[in-house]
Amino acid sequence: MATTIDFIGEIHKLIAPYQEQAARHQAVLDRYYDSNGVWIPSKYTDRGEQVPYEYEDYKEDLDAEAYDARNMLDEVMGRLRELAGPPVAGQVFTLSVAGTERHDGEAPYLFVVNGEDIGDARRRLETLPFFREWCEEQQSWDEPDADPDIEFLDEARDSHPGLPVAGAYNDLRREQAVLAEAENVVADLAARLPEQEG
Repeated sequence: MATTIDFIGEIHKLIAPYQEQAARHQAVLDRYYDSNGVWIPSKYTDRGEQVPYEYEDYKEDLDAEAYDARNMLDEVMGRLRELAGPPVAGQVFTLSVAGTERHDGEAPYLFVVNGEDIGDARRRLETLPFFREWCEEQQSWDEPDADPDIEFLDEARDSHPGLPVAGAYNDLRREQAVLAEAENVVADLAARLPEQEG
């Protein structure tokens, strides 16, 4: 039986080594520049050898094809990260939720998110705008002010770790990642604000 490919998970596996290598290479290059980004020709290596002046010439005269390939790879990796979003903590879970159409015999909706366990995944799902919009659409026509008519299905049978084996599903990990990244930015900005005396 064919298994579902976790494209987002696979993309992150491809991006991670590239990002680690790029950061490592940049850290090496940064040692040859001062805090203003100016080349330091008298800089010494870790072994006490003076860095040759030719280093700068070599760096600037990189093979054009290799340089273009690196730029293309940078662009591809940037686009892949944009499409996949940053990695989200936890493991992948499929959550099966039946809406109003279950009364007509329709299959439940499948949502994919990351979480520490299935309960955590459900809590995270419930905070996502896409899922909240979907819930609002699951209200009764007769009682528009009632709670959404949804049902989380059996965790052992219908909701489980990993991706769905087959069929359509809503992969919300990118939305989850973007929101987590935004929260981190807000927290970082808040930490930099001076404390107000009250």
